Amino acid sequence: MAQKGLGRGLSALFDDGNAESSGASGPELVAVSDLSPSPFQPRQIFDPERLDELAASIRSQGILQPLLVREASEGVKTRYEIIAGERRWRAAQRARLHEVPVIIRPLSNVDAAEIALLENIQREDLSIFEEAEGYRRLITQFGYTQTDVAERVGKSRAHVANSLRLLAMPEALRRMVEDGQLTAGHARALLAVENPIPLARQAVAERWSVRELERAVRQLSSPADLTAGDSSSALPGGASDKDPDLREAEEAATAKLGLSVHIQGSGTKGQVRVSYASLEQLELILSKLSAKG
Repeated sequence: MAQKGLGRGLSALFDDGNAESSGASGPELVAVSDLSPSPFQPRQIFDPERLDELAASIRSQGILQPLLVREASEGVKTRYEIIAGERRWRAAQRARLHEVPVIIRPLSNVDAAEIALLENIQREDLSIFEEAEGYRRLITQFGYTQTDVAERVGKSRAHVANSLRLLAMPEALRRMVEDGQLTAGHARALLAVENPIPLARQAVAERWSVRELERAVRQLSSPADLTAGDSSSALPGGASDKDPDLREAEEAATAKLGLSVHIQGSGTKGQVRVSYASLEQLELILSKLSAKG
């Protein structure tokens, strides 16, 4: 799929060679103490070993590409906030640099959120959960649809939808993925299971491949769900005859709640099922239902 949206815009923001003709200022040195992370940074975990490697490179070669920053927004205590380049800023501190090159641009909150997400996707893989949280932020805070998000980050709409579904995953299962016991493929296969933890633990203990786990999920789902006439929601993606509008509503509700939502029926009647895996998630559902307005 061709890169859309910010793909070219991101490179243009760093194109200091055209700064003079465009009227934008080029790179300048700023004290590391005048910078702080953006509240829109999707990355939550920074690998210390990789930061040390980057710090060693910076000590040897310097910072080859300036950080992208904007004037600090409300609540940020430093002069500037980092939109792209927080890893370089952290590594520069490890390398004991006092100043770093930056490009200052006037960016809105939505621009900052988009660029922070795209820059991380392009330069170093985010965890599947950090990526999904970035997508959800664009949807819930800035009113994007899943199609909008897909176009802006250069991914398919199905990829965005499947990523958002991962946010409904129980915390114990999320830890298995973050710890490397299961892959993202395993996690997606387990989305079809009402209570995925026992099967996840079995997959880890027996070192199942993704394909083996998918086979186990089908065997677990088929006898009960198919005979009950619920085959459309037994597996991720469902049957091809599910109404596209219902599927869109299902995915939007999943993104909004952060919990797995299944809609079965037609446009006039049916059932909505919200899955939860902890008391905290149940309380979240009940609070949403009782909220006024």
